[in-house]
Amino acid sequence: MNSVPTTAGGSCGCSVRPPKRNSVSDAAALYRRFNGFDASQAIKVRHRRLMPPVVVDVGPLAGLIYRSKKRNPLGRLRTYIHLMEKPPRLVSNVEGTQLYIVGGSYRIGARGIEG
Repeated sequence: MNSVPTTAGGSCGCSVRPPKRNSVSDAAALYRRFNGFDASQAIKVRHRRLMPPVVVDVGPLAGLIYRSKKRNPLGRLRTYIHLMEKPPRLVSNVEGTQLYIVGGSYRIGARGIEG
């Protein structure tokens, strides 16, 4: 496997930008657009906030399979499959214990994952 630098012009074709200052209200609005209803709760998640400077390129992320209660007021989980049109790269930390999605061209909105 190849190591992929996470700086502009790296072999993954991506660049690292400083994170935008987003608010809980921004997150709630995106959740509502994506799912079609308000979130029932907000939780604080502890996770590493930055990608490590060196990662291992696993390959293009061809698609996603996820479960969601999207557009389902009864709260039933449905499984969604999304094939990526312009796939991002799937990369791992060098320990092989954390995956990251890098690059690609997609948006999350009212119609689901697009791109």
